[in-house]
Amino acid sequence: MQTAARIHWEDAYDTVIPRINADGLLVWSFDPSLPVQIRFYTYDPRRDYRSCRHDYFEIFYLYGGEAVFRLGEQRFPMKRGDLIVLNSTHYHSIAPPKRPARYAIHGVLLYFMPDIVRGGASAIGEDAGYLAPFLRQDAGFPHVVRADTGVPAGIFELMRMISAELPARHARARLTVKTYLRMILIHLVNYFAAYQGSEDSFHRKHRLIDRLQPLFQYIDEHYSEPITLDQAASLVGMSKSHFIHFMKQVTGLSLIAYLNQFRVSRAQALLETTDKSIAEIGQDVGFCDQSYFGSVFRRLLNTTPREYRLRLELEGEELPAPSFRKKT
Repeated sequence: MQTAARIHWEDAYDTVIPRINADGLLVWSFDPSLPVQIRFYTYDPRRDYRSCRHDYFEIFYLYGGEAVFRLGEQRFPMKRGDLIVLNSTHYHSIAPPKRPARYAIHGVLLYFMPDIVRGGASAIGEDAGYLAPFLRQDAGFPHVVRADTGVPAGIFELMRMISAELPARHARARLTVKTYLRMILIHLVNYFAAYQGSEDSFHRKHRLIDRLQPLFQYIDEHYSEPITLDQAASLVGMSKSHFIHFMKQVTGLSLIAYLNQFRVSRAQALLETTDKSIAEIGQDVGFCDQSYFGSVFRRLLNTTPREYRLRLELEGEELPAPSFRKKT
C-alpha cells in the first residue's frame, strides 16, 4: 500500500473551494473519453469548507485523521479507514471532530460520471445495477461504510490501482480503469444489497434542486447586496413559509446560513489574495456591519478576519502529516 510520504497530497481548500459556484455546485473537468478521477486531498482542520454538491458521483475514503462529514442536515462521524458514498444530489462538506485536531485530515476521493457505467443518461439494464447504491440514497440511506467491515480497505486498494493508470492515454489503460471501477461498485452493491431504497428519491431530489436555480443565480450576481427571505421566496415562486422549509430540505441550510457561508468563503478568498482592509472586504461580500461580519466569520472559522489574515502571513503553517503505524 502507498504510504503518506509517497502520495502527492493536494490542499483541498486551494483545489476545491475556487471551483464552487453560487448554487454550491463544484464544477470539475473530466477527460470526456474517461470521466474518472482519483484525488488525494489534505484538509486543514482550522478551515471551514463550504458545503457543495456536484454532477458526478463520489466515494470518499478517510486515509488519515478523524472527521465529521456533513450531509445536508445529517452528521456522520468518521474515523481512519471509513468510507462514505455520495450521489450528485447531496450538499456536503467535511469538518474536524469537535475536539481540537492536531493533524490534517487526509482523504482519497474517487470521482466518476455515472454514464461511464451505464452507457448513457437514460440507459437501463444490468449495467445500471452497478449504480444502485448511488441511486437509492433516500433519507434513511446509511452512507458510511465502516473500516471494520473490511470493505473500505479493498476499495481503497482499487482506487490506488486506478490512480496508477491515470491519465489513461491508451485503450488498454482505459479498459483497466473501467474494470477496477466496476469492481469497486460491485463491492458496494454487495454491501448495500439489503437496503431497499428507491431510485425515485434520486430524481425527485434533482427536481427540487432545479427549483432553486433562479435564487442561486441571483445570489451569484447580487451577494454584495441585502437579500431577504421575501425576495428569495419570490424568485422561486413560493410562499415565505414554504420556502423556509424547502431551502433547509434541499441544502441543509437556512437562507441566512447559506448566504453567510457563501459570503465568508468569498471573504476568505479576498483576505488571501488582496490587500483590502477588513472593513472593505466585509462590505464587498455583503456585510453592511463590520462587527456582524466579524461575528459570523468567527462563528464559522473559529477565528477573526484579522487573525485569519495574520495566520496566513506566518511561516511554517503547514500541519504535520499523520504518522501511520502498521497494524499488528
